Amino acid sequence: MPCPFCMIAGSIPPATEPKVLTSPLGSAYPVLSTATVIAFLDIAPVTPGHILLCPRRHSVKATDMTVAEAAALGVWLPILTRALLKVLGTTTEEAGWNIIQANGSEAGQTVPHSHFHIIPRFGGPRGATDISDAERKNLALGEGPRIKLDHEEGTQLCIAIQFALRQEIRKLQTGKELGGSDEELFVNLHGHGLKL
Repeated sequence: MPCPFCMIAGSIPPATEPKVLTSPLGSAYPVLSTATVIAFLDIAPVTPGHILLCPRRHSVKATDMTVAEAAALGVWLPILTRALLKVLGTTTEEAGWNIIQANGSEAGQTVPHSHFHIIPRFGGPRGATDISDAERKNLALGEGPRIKLDHEEGTQLCIAIQFALRQEIRKLQTGKELGGSDEELFVNLHGHGLKL
């Protein structure tokens, strides 16, 4: 069976505003598409805004990634999270979220293409003792009830996250943390660049 994430990566070229992909196999809602990584909305989200971030090149486990892929994923995780939370009307100070990555079916990996889940959590702040052991397990593993993503909702959320992501990128370019054009972004590291 072909890898669904490779099919998405192969159908959505690197672009500053990647287009929603609709095919007989289903839809994909990309929020980020670079030469190295791709991020898109989960089509069966645990919560609204659930994003998957993965290397464009097929790698089954995190240990199969190149150093450059791992570095690019590490750079994009907080940037995507800030953009997502902004779209959801909250901030990193107010919100809770999970970033989850599993390696192998024994660890809960269901798609054999290395990827990170960014799962926003709602419901307000609670103390650690207010969460049951069963709920804590679901939170830690990124489990919970899932509902198929509605096409209109997915399209609107995708566009909103892309816009918020461009704002985050502009902020980082202004602060000189990121350099280059939208198509050739890199991290400024003491006069050297880490291409994203």
